[in-house]
Amino acid sequence: MPTSKPPKPDPTQELTPRRIAEFALEESRLSNVAYRFQLVPRDRVWKNWDRTEFEPNHYKVVGLAGVCLQREEVEKARHAAASALEDADGILFYVEQPADSIVVRGTTGTMEFVRTPTLCAEIMASSTDAFDKALAALHAAFPGERVAGRILSDGR
Repeated sequence: MPTSKPPKPDPTQELTPRRIAEFALEESRLSNVAYRFQLVPRDRVWKNWDRTEFEPNHYKVVGLAGVCLQREEVEKARHAAASALEDADGILFYVEQPADSIVVRGTTGTMEFVRTPTLCAEIMASSTDAFDKALAALHAAFPGERVAGRILSDGR
C-alpha cells in the first residue's frame, strides 16, 4: 500500500480513451477510500453465515478497473463487464453502474467535467496474476486500449 497518493494522470497529455479510464479510477469512490485507509486483506474470514467457523482468506489483492465506454455501449456495459469477469478464475468483483461523466483535475487544482461514459469495477483477487487476468478479460470485452487497472492493496 503506498504511503502517499500516486501521481494523477498528466492533464497536459491528450485525453485518449485509456487516459479517461485512468481518470475514472482516480475519481472512483474506492480509490478515495484506499488513500484514507490501509487496505490489507484479513488473514481469515467467516466460513459460514452463523459465524461459528473461520477459513483462510484466499483473496489477497484488492484493485480497481476502469473502462472508457462508447455511447452505444452504456446500456449493456455493466452486463458485458460482469460476463467477462465471471470467466476469470480466482476473483470476486462488483461492477458499478456506468457514470456519464468524469472529473479531470489539472495540476493547478482546476477541474473540468468530461462528458464521456465510464465504468468502474472493484476486484478482489487471489494473486496479482488473477487480477491481471481479470484486466485481460475486460480488455477482450472492451477492445481498443480503453481499460485501465490499479491494485490498491499491498497484496500480501
